[in-house]
Amino acid sequence: MKITLTGSLGHISQPLAQALIAAGHSVTIISHNPDRAAAITALGATPAIGSIQDETFLTQAFTGADAVYLMITAGQDNSDIFEAGRQQAHIYANAVKAAGVKQVVNLSSVGANLGPEVGALHIYNIIEGVLTQELPGVNLTFLRPTGMFYNLLSNIPSIKRDHTIYTNSSLTKKNSWIAPADIVPVAVNALTAPTPGVTSQYVASDEQSYTEVAAILAEALHLPDLKVVQISDDTLLKNLLAANMPESFTRGYVKMTAYERDHDFYADYRAHQPILGPTKLTDYAAGDFLTAYQN
Repeated sequence: MKITLTGSLGHISQPLAQALIAAGHSVTIISHNPDRAAAITALGATPAIGSIQDETFLTQAFTGADAVYLMITAGQDNSDIFEAGRQQAHIYANAVKAAGVKQVVNLSSVGANLGPEVGALHIYNIIEGVLTQELPGVNLTFLRPTGMFYNLLSNIPSIKRDHTIYTNSSLTKKNSWIAPADIVPVAVNALTAPTPGVTSQYVASDEQSYTEVAAILAEALHLPDLKVVQISDDTLLKNLLAANMPESFTRGYVKMTAYERDHDFYADYRAHQPILGPTKLTDYAAGDFLTAYQN
């Protein structure tokens, strides 16, 4: 098959490209950075250098593809992330239609079934809605991964400084986590063996509360006094803004974590419970997290 991927050489797109190439497929990787072209070629893929906001460029990159993989990264500045997501979804849909692609896999998120009450995650509900409405007759698969293991890396400064993880989340509720590597085989299957119509699929690796997360990291880092402390929404917001996080995204993020704490956020996830992937938080803690902490 001929498959075009967005996401450049990111946490998911690079290993996804490698898996597809190893299986004998022809892969094109879209990147806005011309410096990535050589690395993309070295993987055995074809680089397509341009902006995902350029509908003409995307149409060219999608033309001839049997399937495309779409993702979006939001929160890079103080723009309206929801409007940015809506606009990007329209651009994607127009390019898919113009190129005549009939199979689309979109990297969405847990929480995409909910509305504005889930803060920043509402962007995925918007994107799913636009693509579903504008691409009738296209096989659409929405992959809904849960919280990425690498999100925990943002706690390294406070772990080093205070031996503490600070969160406004519940300390005892089970959260679902995922390793990007565990998304790859699910994405490969969705791209190469499409399910007709519009479908969604949750993807997860492990389920741990923040108290359990702290215990796992404490063992991996050899910090027996490492603890997790719940702070207020306002305190988390102030801390993140003080760290120069974009205000629009940060407010949405705090609203998201507060909703997870106070409501049954995982109800739809449990109703469509995925088989957990092989990578566990203990693996990540003793591997990538420990390496990042030591560097």
